[in-house]
Amino acid sequence: QNHRAFGPPWGSMAVSLEKLEDAKGVAVISFNKEPVNSMNLDFWKALKSTFEAAEADKTIRGVVFQSRLKKNIFTAGLDINELYAPSTSEERLKDFWTTLTQTLTSIYRSRLATVAAINGACPAGGCALAMCCDWRVITWEGSMGLNEVALGIPVPRNWCELMMKITGQHPAEDLLLSASMPQSTDLRQIGLVDDIVEKPEELLPMALERLKKWLKFPPQGFSITKRHLRDEFAKRWVGGIKEEAEEVWRAVSDPRSVKALDVVIKRLHGAQAKL
Repeated sequence: QNHRAFGPPWGSMAVSLEKLEDAKGVAVISFNKEPVNSMNLDFWKALKSTFEAAEADKTIRGVVFQSRLKKNIFTAGLDINELYAPSTSEERLKDFWTTLTQTLTSIYRSRLATVAAINGACPAGGCALAMCCDWRVITWEGSMGLNEVALGIPVPRNWCELMMKITGQHPAEDLLLSASMPQSTDLRQIGLVDDIVEKPEELLPMALERLKKWLKFPPQGFSITKRHLRDEFAKRWVGGIKEEAEEVWRAVSDPRSVKALDVVIKRLHGAQAKL
């Protein structure tokens, strides 16, 4: 089923916003940063301004996040060059971390009903984004997790807490400490995703079906109840942005982390050279 957009898309080439003509009150935010939707500073700035535009539009009550890549990838996560100390600076890293955290927390505490429609792989930063949404649906072959430990980087404190809130303490510990990227059926079993579809083209209809269930209610009840459920953690997360950014800089500038990321970057460059 095709869903027609109402009016031209708003946003950048990497991140766009479209209101759907045949789903009243719903907009779709699409990621289209080939080849893998790597989440660098410019990506997060674009996503932040795009989501703010959706939040400010009172005709919008629900948002679906989706990928429009040629490959089955929601996003490959944070751009590793933003975390590789030799290619960045303390000032840029802190700007990067502040921007992405402001974006994640605005999605997490939004008045809008939000759904992550996950096509394929969704590691690290993509997983954090999906966890900030109210509901998550993934394709059958999809996988998702916070796999930073495998790169020699500690998972940010608030990302750990967010996963624990969704899955419970023990499943979160198991996933995070083993840098696991579970497949769809395992993700659903532990509650990290809510539903599974067989084909990518089924993601948006499934997301819209969920949003319509929420949007049939008066908006104030939904948004205020959501605030009651999420505000305490959201305020702590926002209040700790500076501290968390400093923790991340200390972690990525540690010589052991630099060495580990150096190996990953060389491997990625080798893979690209073979394409």
